[in-house]
Amino acid sequence: MEKFGVAHLAQIAMRSEPRHSAEMCSQLLFGDPYQVIEETEKWLKIKTFECNYEGWIDIQLFNSIHPEDIEVYLAIEKYFVTDYLLFIREFESNVTFPIYMGSSFPYPSEGMLILGNAVFMIDLPEPQNLPEHPSLSPNQIKLLRFASGYLRSPYLWGGRTPLGIDCSGLVQLAYKAIGQSLPRDASQQVLQGENVDFFEQAQIGDVAFFDNEEGKINHTGIICGQGKILHSSGFVRIDKLDQTGIFNTETEKYTHKLRIIKHFMIH
Repeated sequence: MEKFGVAHLAQIAMRSEPRHSAEMCSQLLFGDPYQVIEETEKWLKIKTFECNYEGWIDIQLFNSIHPEDIEVYLAIEKYFVTDYLLFIREFESNVTFPIYMGSSFPYPSEGMLILGNAVFMIDLPEPQNLPEHPSLSPNQIKLLRFASGYLRSPYLWGGRTPLGIDCSGLVQLAYKAIGQSLPRDASQQVLQGENVDFFEQAQIGDVAFFDNEEGKINHTGIICGQGKILHSSGFVRIDKLDQTGIFNTETEKYTHKLRIIKHFMIH
């Protein structure tokens, strides 16, 4: 029988190989569903439903969801966390812990949320009205507001939380905030979307990709204004962007070479 799970902790490290010393290639966030595709005594190889990304998780962190329930879970409307932290209480242990922005889970019923074998109590914050801007669409405003919540978060390879996030994880989660699914890695993201032919045509919310000396895509970020980019490099920051690439005003040097700009946003 096929096995499925759903993340019931704030984050779960996905490893490139079945050992704790292996590279962390990504993270599951609270509420993320996945399929088990391989199993050892201590590890599970999983594939996420969000973008078919594969990695290994510690078998002790497995929280199963019945195969008959997985289709319902995938289809049901979900709450998307836009606050930096949201506190949730596990029913059985009565332990309260934080979950991070970017997490998503089914709307609780009378304050109760069931995720696979785990039950939680949670009070959702009151919805906030988005500010209006005459030259920006609601999706542009929502994306920028969410992405800017990660400013000053340290860079972490494979990270997807405000405690540490990588460049492609930031782009992926920012687009998830407006209901659009992108692949996990920059090298996969660049294969989608529409090319922006001229630098001057780039819009807020467009995604810039950068390559290394071998021509491989190794960095990405979100255009957040004319000649400005929001990206994770050292930490999540806003730097200058021109046709050459990203210019760091502190070091007065170019740090990344621009390869292409892509338009993903559905207005």
